[in-house]
Amino acid sequence: MIVIRNWLQEFIDISHISTKDICNALNSIGLEVDGVEKCFIPNGVVVGRIISCQKHPKADKLNICQVDIGTASTIQIVCGASNVTKNQFVPVATVGTNLGDNFIIKKAKIRGVDSCGMICSSTEIGLPELNDGILELDDSIGDLIIGKELNEYPILSFETIQIELTANRGDCLSINGIARELSAYFNIPFHKQEYNIKSNNLAIGQILDVKCDSELDSNFIFRASDIENFKLPLLYKLRMALVGIKKNTDIETAVAYSTHATGVLLNVYTRAIVNNNEQNDIVSLSIKKDNNGFDTVNGKVLLSTVGIETGCIVKEDNKIIIEASYTNSKFLSQRVFDTKRQTGDIYYRASRGSEPDLQLGMDYLTGLLSSCGSLIYNGSEQYVEDLEERILLINLSKINAIIGEEIPKDRIVSILIGLKFKVKDNKDDLISIT
Repeated sequence: MIVIRNWLQEFIDISHISTKDICNALNSIGLEVDGVEKCFIPNGVVVGRIISCQKHPKADKLNICQVDIGTASTIQIVCGASNVTKNQFVPVATVGTNLGDNFIIKKAKIRGVDSCGMICSSTEIGLPELNDGILELDDSIGDLIIGKELNEYPILSFETIQIELTANRGDCLSINGIARELSAYFNIPFHKQEYNIKSNNLAIGQILDVKCDSELDSNFIFRASDIENFKLPLLYKLRMALVGIKKNTDIETAVAYSTHATGVLLNVYTRAIVNNNEQNDIVSLSIKKDNNGFDTVNGKVLLSTVGIETGCIVKEDNKIIIEASYTNSKFLSQRVFDTKRQTGDIYYRASRGSEPDLQLGMDYLTGLLSSCGSLIYNGSEQYVEDLEERILLINLSKINAIIGEEIPKDRIVSILIGLKFKVKDNKDDLISIT
């Protein structure tokens, strides 16, 4: 599990806690820290804006760019990236910048044209790889001020913590899960998350019809969105690259991002793939068990097997169905063992116990989509079994005997409340936990 410090900060306030202290805390509660890495952007790399971009007269694959970097006059840079265009905000390594391994930017003449600097890709400035071309900046990193050094943007100071989780700690396979542990350890509250959802004023029933069998082992929430104007900003792509997750489209990246953030199993289906290329306004989903007892989601064809494989977006469409699901991890693991079923990437998370608070994941993803240009249909389709709460009567002396350390009652109560249990303090040596 990879945790990014400034992503964790969005869940709890750790600004006053050093990374070293965070690592010590994680180790002390059984979450082994395997390592810490930092991304450093070199001095001399600044925000630039491409004023003009013209083909090099002597090289088809080169462009001559006039770039504003906040100096008295623009500078000229010859660039070979295929994705360079006018009006882009880009990282510019100015003359004299050392990009590492003694690679120092100098004035040069390229095919007879002067070039004074370099427009950089993400890897050339110490960030993870995003594409084969230059890095296009946007305001997800902060206000883009021409000439400002990129290493002065705090959000780009990435510090990642690699945690080796045992198989029984599926509750920590998310930023939210790690934040919950640290919240209890340091006794700091969660930030209140607010989501400004932009609606297209249409109801979900105008696009989605779901038929769900009664004998299922999974819970579901469905919503719908129009993503015609959706564009995922740079910050989210960089974070996904840092945790080692690469997807083909912006919408798939947003789904993976929200799953890593919350721990909820999330998925999307485009209207085109559900209806098998028919131009129906209504998307029809059928949720049922297959011949091996796995819960499946079907359109005209099989779309996904819950907790096993999610499928992929192979037909583009502006209308999507968003799915949040939870399935019993013990049942799923046993069924996979019995049937020798091949599994996809999602099984790692599902088999260890994904986050059951489906509304948390759905709100997070729809909030992200909405903030990036999407419109959300009003309402949802929910198929969620109400679980009966279990009350446990706990003997504190027994807890301390097992642990081998005397922990005060008020500390035990504080930790359990921080881990989202409901706790009632009974007399003497007993507490009840819901």
